Amino acid sequence: MNNKGFTLIELLAVIVLLGVIITIAVPSINGIVNSINKNMLEKKVVLIEEAASMMGEDIKGSIINSSLKYKDFPCKSFIISDLVPQYLDKDNDNECLTKDSTETLGCIINPSAKDTYLDKLEVIIYYKNKRISAKVDTLDELTCS
Repeated sequence: MNNKGFTLIELLAVIVLLGVIITIAVPSINGIVNSINKNMLEKKVVLIEEAASMMGEDIKGSIINSSLKYKDFPCKSFIISDLVPQYLDKDNDNECLTKDSTETLGCIINPSAKDTYLDKLEVIIYYKNKRISAKVDTLDELTCS
């Protein structure tokens, strides 16, 4: 007898094997994507802090003479959209203009949650040991008071 096709058992075995592989692969791929988005957010926060430090160098005198303090250092508080466009480029994404972004001037997208923005997060610029530094408040924990 000449057998030219696959039996039903062979086809079912292949389908089950593919199902097992997909079941193992999909969570791994989701974990990788989430990790990449988290790393992108961390890199974006570093860029924002660098831009805020540059702004701090330009307004150094008003920071040094500020009556506000951050961890016992003179400080100024800003929102991220204040850094755009002079110190920080906004994200080139047309969704910025259509989504509910509070400021179209800012429009800094949060890579971890594509439908939210970093525009209204607080940036603390402070003067410590003859150096301007900056911190982005991603958890509402910073205070410049």
